[in-house]
Amino acid sequence: MTELKVLILDDNNLTARAIANVAEFIGLSAKITSDFQSFLEIIDDWSPQYLIIDLIMPDMDGVEVLGELGRMQIDAQLIITSGAGQQLLHAAARSAGAHGLNVLGILPKPFNPKAFRDLINAESINTADNTFGQQLRAENQTNTLTVNELEQAINAHDIYLEYQPKVSCVSGTLTGLEALARWQHAEKGFISPEKFIPLAEQNDLIDKLTLQVFEQALPFLNQLQKADPSLKVQNRGLLLSVNISAASLSNLELFKQIEMLCEAHNIKPDQLILELTETAAMDDPVISLDILTRLRLRGFRLSIDDFGTGFSSMLALVRMPFSEVKVDKTFVMTSADSRESRLVIKAIIELAHSLNMQVAAEGIEDNAALELLRKMGCDQAQGYFIGRPMLPEVFIDWSKNTSKHIDLQRLKRLHGLGLLDSEPEQRYDRLTKLCTRLFDVEISLISLIDEDRQWIKSSQGFSQRQTERSVAFCNQTIAQEDIFVISDTLNDKHYAENIMVTSAPYVRFYAGCPIRARSGEKLGALCLKHSIPRTFSDKEKQLLKQLTEMVEEEIDYNPLLDEDTLTGLLNREAFEVRAQKLLNIFVPYQASITMYYFDVNNYKRISHAHGISAGDEALIHFSRILTEIFTDTELISRLVDDEFVVLSVCEQSENRLDQLADAVTNYNANVSPHLNIEYTVGTASSRSMDNIDLQSLYMYADSDLYAQKSH
Repeated sequence: MTELKVLILDDNNLTARAIANVAEFIGLSAKITSDFQSFLEIIDDWSPQYLIIDLIMPDMDGVEVLGELGRMQIDAQLIITSGAGQQLLHAAARSAGAHGLNVLGILPKPFNPKAFRDLINAESINTADNTFGQQLRAENQTNTLTVNELEQAINAHDIYLEYQPKVSCVSGTLTGLEALARWQHAEKGFISPEKFIPLAEQNDLIDKLTLQVFEQALPFLNQLQKADPSLKVQNRGLLLSVNISAASLSNLELFKQIEMLCEAHNIKPDQLILELTETAAMDDPVISLDILTRLRLRGFRLSIDDFGTGFSSMLALVRMPFSEVKVDKTFVMTSADSRESRLVIKAIIELAHSLNMQVAAEGIEDNAALELLRKMGCDQAQGYFIGRPMLPEVFIDWSKNTSKHIDLQRLKRLHGLGLLDSEPEQRYDRLTKLCTRLFDVEISLISLIDEDRQWIKSSQGFSQRQTERSVAFCNQTIAQEDIFVISDTLNDKHYAENIMVTSAPYVRFYAGCPIRARSGEKLGALCLKHSIPRTFSDKEKQLLKQLTEMVEEEIDYNPLLDEDTLTGLLNREAFEVRAQKLLNIFVPYQASITMYYFDVNNYKRISHAHGISAGDEALIHFSRILTEIFTDTELISRLVDDEFVVLSVCEQSENRLDQLADAVTNYNANVSPHLNIEYTVGTASSRSMDNIDLQSLYMYADSDLYAQKSH
């Protein structure tokens, strides 16, 4: 086992000695100095893996020390300590990161032994092998690395790849992987990319190296999808990220070669994310804008890496045609303790989303950071907590195990909700009915994906309650992070021979949006099917997403909170939440919206003359009649006492009032005259209103109600 060492630079001998004692207790060798020159000499002679530096020194402040260590390309893990406050410590940590130093963390004074132990991670120390030490020594030897050695390595294909996973922040499912170049020198050992990539850039070797990366990575992407059956349905969404040097940006011939490789391996360019640092993108913004635009036109996705570390960040994000923003790891790794880092991350996410870009965060080292990013709305996550860079065969095993674990968690959540094999419910049916009408399709489903089957909670135009999971289009949808669309199934190799395509219902078009539990697991999909091919616009996708959110809200439905205890209809609060959601969705589409406001006129008279139970019975029967008549897409609520309301969307419902009158007449003919129901209705229509909101609908409908009563 390699001896692990820590060197402490601090002019306060008492504090330094306390840190050294804790370090020695958990198995490290420790040395202390208060002199910078002595500090450098010890680093050179002793090669410590950890450096602890006090920011406030009498002769040379800690920031100067950090700058000098950066110029020396010191590779040891760095801990910054001071009593000057968290904000200054975090600023110094960011400065150290900008100098290329490996910042392990900060250690505020007064010294906290537990905080130090947590940073060092005593458990990993006790089980550490000599890999780190070997790599450290190898790195120190690479100062003599020559161009000839690198060229020979490239020509001999000695540069190999490791892959680091990217997962959805919400569901944890694999969404992509980043290809990372590695070099194990026969004599000098492991050579860091930070050493050989700049050497390749400076000597016109970077394009050849980049092409070799794609030559390795593209076949592996196919291999990964074949090796893991759960990824076969995910192949449209599984993305490969590759770093592109600024030196390669002007070489359009390189990107033509990459396109040819994509074609050879049957991979579409939109499965590739080309990652550029913001400094690379802004070296020559005019040329960069032209080239990046051309790459986007060819289908490539573009990511701006290390975002937030440069002064040009905002300009680069707004001007350049990026599809993804990658939050720099320095903000992520300090987010637990730094309010400033959290504010920066939140601002980046909100800005990127407003520009219709995805957000990925790297440097996630623990679950707390992942949870924070999830709450902030970050899309993708990458870091050691999720998975370290792995060799291809290791990555495949990791993917299989992760996919299996996620599906087990998903199934556990699904079974716990009690939705499978349940009876049809009007609150779900109204949404599928609305879908068929809004999108003009033959079939709409709320489907739930069980272990071996697709179980259908609600359907329009489809009579089966379940199908095999293997033939379900929605099984593909739950593998996606966004809406999954097949414009023409006969042109899709995965579905052209599907039994749902080759026989009834002869599906030619499909669109589905994943339905998620509150905790993030994908339960199934709200989907549309049609026997005629068609396109699906961005506007339609947004509408389907909003309707899916309404399905998710129904899954969270709580009868104790949402139902009127007497009639079982929606109570006022639950009605208004859902009504407002519908209005938010449909008012921008200028959809037809009608509110019906009912008053059971003789409820009080019946209750007074024949008892409260008789009055309540009249209300119960009236609510049942309303439910029978207003069956499609309507929200029905008992607002208070003898007042009821119906909200109808995208439905010409004038004849419903005639049907209601007939139904009440039939009811009255079969009960004692003293129990007959008498009611008045007022209506409000969006077609006669300038400003459409819930309160305006209430006001117009209520006014019409009293106008009808006066007649």
